[in-house]
Amino acid sequence: NFKEQILRGGVMKKIVIANNKGGVAKTTSAFNIISYFAKNGLKVLAIDMDSQGNLTECYDVDSIDFTAFDAMKERDARNYIVKNVYKNVDILPADCMLEKANLDFSSTIGREQLLKKALRNIENEYDICIIDTSPSLSLLTLNALAAADKVYIPLGSGFFEVKGVSILMDAIKQIKDGLNEKLEVGGVFITRHDSRTRMSEDVQEEILSLYKNNMMNTVIRNNVALVESVAAGLNIFDYKSNSLGAEDYQNLCVEILKREGISIG
Repeated sequence: NFKEQILRGGVMKKIVIANNKGGVAKTTSAFNIISYFAKNGLKVLAIDMDSQGNLTECYDVDSIDFTAFDAMKERDARNYIVKNVYKNVDILPADCMLEKANLDFSSTIGREQLLKKALRNIENEYDICIIDTSPSLSLLTLNALAAADKVYIPLGSGFFEVKGVSILMDAIKQIKDGLNEKLEVGGVFITRHDSRTRMSEDVQEEILSLYKNNMMNTVIRNNVALVESVAAGLNIFDYKSNSLGAEDYQNLCVEILKREGISIG
């Protein structure tokens, strides 16, 4: 199983949660995926590559003097990881200072691969790495894609979200062709779905037709507990384990594990 691969000298699997459209529950998804994996015994490195720092805020990290920017600048993440923010979870954090990366590294040779280089020395310390990204195709997002094995794309049930994801797909193809040949789309999953509305149903049909080769079976339904859990600073499993939100994210995580060939328990 995956743990045995680690013991045989394997390296952590790196997964990016990305969408260049905001408001698609990207950070909520990253937070709950991380939490489910950690609760089931995987050692997880969370990386916040969004200068808004929302994933970092989920872990109530006290004031920090460093971010992923420093790890990229030094090409080494070891001294910039906050340990034990949750059981089995460490985080490479973010705040508004991370935005400096888009400016300071703009003329740096190999600027798209700074995060990849920063992670080299910790590859054998974690089972899996989950990277949250900004809702844009910034240099930070490109660094995340260049470092990753897979990208999972949350897609809201709206027509603008469907149109925007084609730009991300083009960027993934360019990264794969030029910087990271192992990068693959792990899956596309629908979030904030409301089966009671005709629009949600119509958009779901369009998404299925456009991305049928990448579509995941799990759909994340609208659920008030998901909104409440974020406000409470808790993952959905700790906040309300019997909610529809917890059921949907558990199903999503199980599907991701199956796609990635990772066994737990």
